[in-house]
Amino acid sequence: MRFLLFAATLFIFTNVSAQEYLEMIDDGSYSVSEIVASAEAYFADKEKGRGSGWKQFKRWEYMANRLKNDEGYLTAVSEKIAELERYNVYLNETSNSRAVLNDNWEELGPDYWNATTSWNPGVGRITGLAVDANNNDHIIISANTGGVWRTVDAGATWTPMGDFFTNLRAYAVAIDPSNSDTYYFGSSSGKIYKSVDAGGTWTELIDMSNSLINKILINPDDTDIMYASSQNAGIFRSDDAGATWNQITTDSRGFDIEFKPGDTNTVYASGVGFHKSTDNGVTWTNVSLGSTEPKMMGVSADDPSVVYVLEANGGSFGGFYISTDSGDTFTERDHTGRNYFGYDTAGFGGGGQAPRDMDVAVNPTDVNEVHIAGVLTWRSLDGGVSFLCTADWIPGAAQNAGIGYCHADVDILEFVGTTLFAGTDGGIFKATDTGNLNEDYYEDLTTGIGIRQFYKIGVSQTPNVIVTGGSQDNGTSFYSQANGWIDWLGADGMEGFVDKTNPLTMYGTSQGGQLYRTDDGANTQVGLNEPGPGGGNWVTPFEQDPIVDNTIYVGYNSIYKSQNKGISWTAASQNLGGNQDEMKIAPSNNQVMYTSRASILYKTEDGGATNWVQMQTPGSINSMAVHPTDPDRIAVAVNGGSKVKVSYDGAES
Repeated sequence: MRFLLFAATLFIFTNVSAQEYLEMIDDGSYSVSEIVASAEAYFADKEKGRGSGWKQFKRWEYMANRLKNDEGYLTAVSEKIAELERYNVYLNETSNSRAVLNDNWEELGPDYWNATTSWNPGVGRITGLAVDANNNDHIIISANTGGVWRTVDAGATWTPMGDFFTNLRAYAVAIDPSNSDTYYFGSSSGKIYKSVDAGGTWTELIDMSNSLINKILINPDDTDIMYASSQNAGIFRSDDAGATWNQITTDSRGFDIEFKPGDTNTVYASGVGFHKSTDNGVTWTNVSLGSTEPKMMGVSADDPSVVYVLEANGGSFGGFYISTDSGDTFTERDHTGRNYFGYDTAGFGGGGQAPRDMDVAVNPTDVNEVHIAGVLTWRSLDGGVSFLCTADWIPGAAQNAGIGYCHADVDILEFVGTTLFAGTDGGIFKATDTGNLNEDYYEDLTTGIGIRQFYKIGVSQTPNVIVTGGSQDNGTSFYSQANGWIDWLGADGMEGFVDKTNPLTMYGTSQGGQLYRTDDGANTQVGLNEPGPGGGNWVTPFEQDPIVDNTIYVGYNSIYKSQNKGISWTAASQNLGGNQDEMKIAPSNNQVMYTSRASILYKTEDGGATNWVQMQTPGSINSMAVHPTDPDRIAVAVNGGSKVKVSYDGAES
């Protein structure tokens, strides 16, 4: 059983002029509504398209509104972990007296991708990577809600190392250079965990800050000395194997730490500044460099005196710098007008998701071969003077361009020997011949890792069961026992369902209520006309009529109905005052329908022929279900202590 913890963590943004709302998320003392107000103020005069950060905020908002307590706040991660630990103690203490539950679950996946019409197929988000210095076939990775996974055969097979652990929020991993059985992973809220049995068991080592740990670095010459960067809390050092930690710079942010190759006394660290130590991290010098924006660093054993720094500008590319004197001074390369962090493979378009998707790595045998990443990956063979895109986020486009396919949104780049690894929102990829750019540039190593993050699932009502699901960053997929998983939509997959009479017909949505249909089991797909002005919520309610064929409904600020599989639409309600969150049709009577927005619940008993009626408010609704034979029996999941409420009189009480 996997306990998935949603900590209120994402990436972090300031006031209306910068990224305050993300810092408010980490702080833990603000209500969800206060954070939402700050974020909406930040985005009020900004583009909200791909790479703007709007998508990441809407994901957070969707989950936060479902996890907030009665007072409108998110429960602290430490409280959630403590509650799970108490529950585990209860299970252990009552193991001989409790009745055995008939609830054995089988994992269906997906732990691989199989694209048909999906435009950005993948498995799930990788946030960290560590390769054993003594055995490069031994690799561990972290997934932000999937815990730590291990391979000992270079990615041919993977094993989860935390399915029964109470915290699966993992953002960074490290292997002790002197003991390959000792692992570390960095989590949300400043927590670092340690295992001394190769991930078999974990203990909390330290809780050092209120922000996620995004990197852990261990001194190979003295493994008692460790460094960690905490995204919105700074850079830390331990000299007692992680028992205690001290903040070592005045930088309030933390993104990267590197040793000078061949000299572990010289350490570089970056947050929104660049910092250097020459005495094993005891004292530090702040080096003037660029602006106060997030920075990542790259070094190479080919020339230890060279340090590269990649800088953001908001979410986009901000600059690229080189030092040839071990970080004492820097020169900026001229990349005026370029943006290597967006979706444009030519490097001119807008967008980007820095510092979440941002990294730099340098070939250890060629200091002039520099790789950087944002949404896509790029390579320079001239020390960062120029960059060429090495991968597209759409497989067909990559093939046509003669470059590799690597899933969009690259969290991490790292060279191990001359092999380049990329950790992305769709999985882990590697390039073994980085000097030869072609359509096979990257190899996907993710098969076998079950870390997909589903928003919604649907189950067919046909004899041959089909399961469909929409997921973060990896689109919409469906499963059948005969064919396994097939991916058919990209982007963030949301609500979807299988036609009640024809399992080859399926419907799906992506963020904001964009609608799709396939009539041939995902060999082809079509985009459906959106029924009204504007669009839907981040996750838009989308349902089929339980009785009438080819009839579907979608909830925007009104409920819309199509009787021809989404070709045309008519309004089936009045304007309900805002985009709807949830909608259900009574299986036994398709004239009875319910819809909700936050704590506002509406009902119709005539299929929307007349205005819907506002019903008794049960609380802020996260989900609803109508009894299969009784249209007046409705259950809703709500925020706060009373998680499920049931009405037996059609939501009158």
